Amino acid sequence: MKLHFLLALVCLLSLIVSGCSTTTQAYFNTINLAFKGGAVEFSEAEIKASKADLMQVKAGERPLAVLALAFIDGEKYRWVSGDNIVFTMQHGVIVQTEGLDSDLHYTGNLQNNPLGSDDTLAFQWDRKVDVENVGYGLGVKSTWRITGEETREYMGYAIPMLAVKEQVTFPSTTPYIEIGLSWENTYYLHASTKQLLATSQKFNPKGDVYDMVYLSRIVRLMNKPEGAQ
Repeated sequence: MKLHFLLALVCLLSLIVSGCSTTTQAYFNTINLAFKGGAVEFSEAEIKASKADLMQVKAGERPLAVLALAFIDGEKYRWVSGDNIVFTMQHGVIVQTEGLDSDLHYTGNLQNNPLGSDDTLAFQWDRKVDVENVGYGLGVKSTWRITGEETREYMGYAIPMLAVKEQVTFPSTTPYIEIGLSWENTYYLHASTKQLLATSQKFNPKGDVYDMVYLSRIVRLMNKPEGAQ
C-alpha cells in the first residue's frame, strides 16, 4: 500500500507540473494497470477496454512487461510500468528514463528528431545526452534511412510496415579502446498513416535493447471499419 501511494503521489505531482489536465482520467487507469504486477500480457479485449494506452516492452532476457501511458506533456509521452520504471518518449524515441540502473537523464536537440516531421525524413540527428554511470554532455550522432516495406503480425493481424533504420554512433567515454559504440535502432511505421507502431532501440552502448509494441494503437487499427483511414 505504501508503494502504491508513493507512485500515485509522484505521478500526481508530475501531472500538476505538466498542467496536462486532459490526461487525468488516463492517469487513474494507469495506476490500476501498472499494479497488475509481474510478467503480464493483455488480451485484445483488455487492450480495447483500457482507458489508458498500453505498450508492450521486452528488455534483454527479462520477461514481457506492459507499460501504461501516464500522461502527455507536449510532444513527450510518459509511460509507467508496474515496478515504477518510467520511459519518456518523444515521437517514439526514448529521451529520458527513471528507475533503470543507468538512466537516461537528458536528450538535447529534440526539435530535430527525424520522426517529428510530417514531411520528409531528416537523414541526420546529432544530440547531446546525459547517461547515468556513463557520462554527461555526450555527443551522439545518428544517420537515418528508410529500408522499405515489410509485413509484421501482431495478435494475428498482419500490418504493412515501413521500416526506418537509425545508425547510432556513441562517443568514447574513456581513454581506452571501447567496442560496441555503434548500433542500429529500428522504427516500424504503418505504411499508409506513418503512425509508429513498434520499435527496437537502445540509448546506451552498455544497456539493453528495448523492443516496444504500441498495443493500443494496433488494436485501434484492428477495429477500424474496412477502408477507413
